[in-house]
Amino acid sequence: MDMWIDKTDIEDRALKVRQEHNIQTYGIKDIFSMIDQRGIDLIRYPFGKDELLGFSTIFEGRKIIVSNSSEILSREIFTIAHELGHIIFDFEDENHNVKIDIDIDEDTEDIAEKRAFYFANCLLMPEEQMIKFTKYILKKKYKDINALDIVRIQLEFQVSYAAVVKRFYDLGLINFNHKNELFNKRNCITSKSLFRMLEADEKLLKPSDIIKVPSRYYEYVISNYDNGYIPFSSLQKTLALIGIDADIFRKEEKKEELLDIDDIFEEFE
Repeated sequence: MDMWIDKTDIEDRALKVRQEHNIQTYGIKDIFSMIDQRGIDLIRYPFGKDELLGFSTIFEGRKIIVSNSSEILSREIFTIAHELGHIIFDFEDENHNVKIDIDIDEDTEDIAEKRAFYFANCLLMPEEQMIKFTKYILKKKYKDINALDIVRIQLEFQVSYAAVVKRFYDLGLINFNHKNELFNKRNCITSKSLFRMLEADEKLLKPSDIIKVPSRYYEYVISNYDNGYIPFSSLQKTLALIGIDADIFRKEEKKEELLDIDDIFEEFE
């Protein structure tokens, strides 16, 4: 059964997000900063490849997106855009359930997932911008687009090769045979080789494995330690995530009451 979503409304919401951030480029060059500017707490953590893509929730009024930095960067970027879709569409009615994404599939029968998937495509690869880039930058007709052109597009829009090809096909700009030809070419040559043919930065093809937690969470932990609410061991575990030696904050203490770091960040469970 094909679940119905209001594509026009989703496209409009994605366009408004881009306008709110005054995005003048074809693609979004730094979605991480954009999420921060929206007042959303973005946590990037290397959970391990194929463990999960990410999740989103609202906790005590704070919007939170978590992404798996063990996935290649282009996939992590799409996941963050997808989770933003959940934040925009699925938490308006005070429903604060966690939206966990193990996989992102456009063919899902879950309407919330289908909507978030379409939103991510519209946000990262708006139809108008895809058309303009092809016409004015590539100076190509759609029927003449080749594998290297797809890489040029993915570099501009910060997405995967597959995402670009599927977006062109879904917009009706290329036909089924052309779509298969582009995928076959990529499979034969490999994305890494295509990037090297253009002497392009390969960061989109690699995981960042970064650990990034909003500073306010660390400030919260340090404050709790200073006020005697948590033991030094919890402070130590927390600051170790970003390579800080907790000894610089250590003070004379009475007998510590054991408290696991998981209790501090229980909102992420």
